[in-house]
Amino acid sequence: MILNSLLSWYFQDLLAVLSSDALLVPDIFLLSILYYNFSDFSRDTEKEILLLWISFLGGILWDLRWIGIPGLFAFIYVGTFLCASWAWSVFPESGHTVSMFFVIVWLSQLPGFFAGLFLWNIVTEHYFRSMLVCQAYSIPLSALYSLFYARKLKLKNV
Repeated sequence: MILNSLLSWYFQDLLAVLSSDALLVPDIFLLSILYYNFSDFSRDTEKEILLLWISFLGGILWDLRWIGIPGLFAFIYVGTFLCASWAWSVFPESGHTVSMFFVIVWLSQLPGFFAGLFLWNIVTEHYFRSMLVCQAYSIPLSALYSLFYARKLKLKNV
């Protein structure tokens, strides 16, 4: 879990380096953290706290690497993790469907994107283009993680 989270952070960082704009890179690290949290059907509290710390440390690393304001993306990652976990816990276990997973994981991409828009002072004319490009990346990744969740859900029910 920790190694996979670290690899997803490195992959996200590599995409940010290779892209023309770090803002347009989806939060693969946050997607993997939420996947590990939601696919843990035992609802282990210690694992959830560990994932919370991992998301905090990943946010600090992202801040130090790209933003320069230590704690900003750590706050966004932890806040998004907590909000997504709360939204997931509101539904009963029968409501933990693949489509609900997709919606929560896809919506978790938005806080980091809007913070990036604010920090990088994107010109107003480019908001829509940036939003379309970001969604073009985040929707397929959210769908991919939803397929991973569906596979794990199927293995659980077998």
